[in-house]
Amino acid sequence: MKTTRWKRSTATILLAALLSQGCAGPGARLQYLVGEDKTVEHYRDFATSIEYPTESEARESDPNLFRAPRRITSLEEVSQRHIKLDECIKMALSNATILRDDQSFGSPGNALLANPSRVASVYDAAIQDTSFLFGNRGVDAALADFDPIFTSNLQAGKSEDPQNTANLGLQAGDVLSEDTGQFQARLEKALANSGTVAIQHDWNYSQNNLQRLFPSAYTGSIQAEYRQPLLAGGGTEFTRIAGPIAQGVRGVSGVSQGVLISRINSDISLVDFEQSVTTLVRDVETKYWDLYLALQLYESEIQTFQDIILFRDNLYVRREAGAAEAQAANRLYESDARMKGSLADVLSAEYRLRRLLGLPLNDGDFLTPVDKPTEAPLIPNWESSLLESLAHRPELRRQKWEIRSLELQLIAAKNLSRPRLDLVSQYRINGFGDKLLGEEDDDGQTDAGYASAYEVLTQGDNTGWGAGLQFSMPLGLRLARAQVRNYELRLRKARSVLQEQEQEIARELNNAILEMDRWYLLAESGAKRVAVAEDFTETKSIREAINEARDDISLGQVLESKITSRDAGQSYLRSIIEYNKAISELNFRKGTLLEANSIYLAEGQWNPAAYDDAKRRGEAMTHALDNTHVDAVPAEFTGGPAINAWESQGSPDRPHIPGVVDSIPPRSSSVTSGSVQFPDAPAAEPAQQVSPMPESAPTPEPAPLMIPPQQPGKVPANTTGMPANAQPGGNQGQVRNAVKTAQAPAGRSQEVRNRMSNTGKASL
Repeated sequence: MKTTRWKRSTATILLAALLSQGCAGPGARLQYLVGEDKTVEHYRDFATSIEYPTESEARESDPNLFRAPRRITSLEEVSQRHIKLDECIKMALSNATILRDDQSFGSPGNALLANPSRVASVYDAAIQDTSFLFGNRGVDAALADFDPIFTSNLQAGKSEDPQNTANLGLQAGDVLSEDTGQFQARLEKALANSGTVAIQHDWNYSQNNLQRLFPSAYTGSIQAEYRQPLLAGGGTEFTRIAGPIAQGVRGVSGVSQGVLISRINSDISLVDFEQSVTTLVRDVETKYWDLYLALQLYESEIQTFQDIILFRDNLYVRREAGAAEAQAANRLYESDARMKGSLADVLSAEYRLRRLLGLPLNDGDFLTPVDKPTEAPLIPNWESSLLESLAHRPELRRQKWEIRSLELQLIAAKNLSRPRLDLVSQYRINGFGDKLLGEEDDDGQTDAGYASAYEVLTQGDNTGWGAGLQFSMPLGLRLARAQVRNYELRLRKARSVLQEQEQEIARELNNAILEMDRWYLLAESGAKRVAVAEDFTETKSIREAINEARDDISLGQVLESKITSRDAGQSYLRSIIEYNKAISELNFRKGTLLEANSIYLAEGQWNPAAYDDAKRRGEAMTHALDNTHVDAVPAEFTGGPAINAWESQGSPDRPHIPGVVDSIPPRSSSVTSGSVQFPDAPAAEPAQQVSPMPESAPTPEPAPLMIPPQQPGKVPANTTGMPANAQPGGNQGQVRNAVKTAQAPAGRSQEVRNRMSNTGKASL
């Protein structure tokens, strides 16, 4: 009776609390337990504000940033750091955790500042491999569809229900009191052939006051299930492309969720990484030669400034040279302005190169290039250069991966355009008993003995099975057919884009060759101009000394001859530097820039424990028996390593092993033959082979800060100024064997490497 009163009071209080929420009338005054003189202190009178986030990890900015950079008006004494182009490229690759480019610097759309998540880095390949979002999943996420799934459920309850009619020993009006419990455990795994196998174990406990064999009893079963799609979503090919059909999300995931598509996504991310590295190397070479040119022009301006001062001082002793003195003063101020502007160009070029190399703005040293630009003619053959471009350009390889991905997705989409017909089958063993566990099966009431439920279950005498077909089909299959048509159109567009890309690359290659020819011909004309300007300057100076010319016209011609000589020398310098930059651009357009610099891309080192795990699993698979009835190896869809891949060296070892990189012999770059000849120049030998400079070659002396006036003149019209077999680019043939490694996926087991070979083989 007391229990009934307690229950009744509890129900009344809960009901009153629920109904009282809406009982307060409008305008009712709130009563506070604390004094009402306090102000509102828990709310602000605004909802949004621009604020700084709190930093979870303490960090400090680079202290070198606070060292004032060099300026035109505040130059300081610095030591020159003689640096070669090889060293610059190595330094840039070593410091390029985040891959920079020169084109975006200073732009409002600089991705490093405007959209940092899109900036290329060594982590991108690992991020793609570990991606889990729909439509862009990595290999790990795709393989996770085949991981066994274990689920378990345990519940208990009690129920008291008044009976309206008599029931198994209870009279009408009696209360049926029942204690219940349920336990369920299920292990399910998707298979590579699109089937699903599951094992399920259930127990149900019941105790009540009904008239039964046992007041409390356990009933349960062990059940094995197998489901196999026969039409839509069936087959190993579909599963490898799109993943298990049960994992798809209708209208969201499409078919781009399988292991093969994820593997292609990883290959595409590697191509993007390769493009970023290639762009960085090209920008480093360009900025290196820009700094070299800026220094040479600055020295030229200084020399001209000094010559004009000397000429003006000589005019002071001549009273008749009033107009010539004014002309010299005008040229002097002009030269001073050019010298200051040239100094700004030097500082800017050095800063831009430092940015690409990952160096601070000011570390007390001034980068001084020591490599000299080449003056040797490069005569490329159009057909071989075009074939190299079509074979090695990463943009084409990326588009071919896109096409291959769309082809596979189209196959899976056609598979889904069929009705869904699944074979379902079950087999179970039933158990029953008074107790869940017992030492003996004799219950004292039945001949079979149901004292122990597990004893009955393990005997396997009570079994059941079921088999059948499940069919479902959206009438019209409109979504599936629209998906097929969509992939057909996307595939057609991708193939058209590939064709246009090849034509665009041919145009880029043609433009690169044209620019290279242009600057070499301009350099050749500039060399003639330098020689003529020198003769003109020397003639005027001799005449001035002999005749002691005092008329303004003669003195003005002497002054202009110095300016002409300066302009001719600078024009020649610009042409030579642009010619070397054009050679680098040609290699870039051919897709061989990394190979020309002996740079190869490789994956970074894994966790040491992953190698032991891979070895153990590999040995287990090697010594296992082959199942000839299972098609476990799909068709190959990769054509071998690219030219910039470390694997193209044929070395069985990885580049992070000490001594492996140094043991790789250098590749010889070839200058292809052609029939183009410069005027008055000897014909180039066909198929010239350019031998790379060995690592033990003597280091060239630092280049002077100013090219003497007679140096350009030493390149007459009928010679190149360098041996015919000299390496184009001056230093591009020197073997660096620099290996840029991408970050290995964090936490990813080496097992994935075993299960996903370079030929696309997958063991699911």
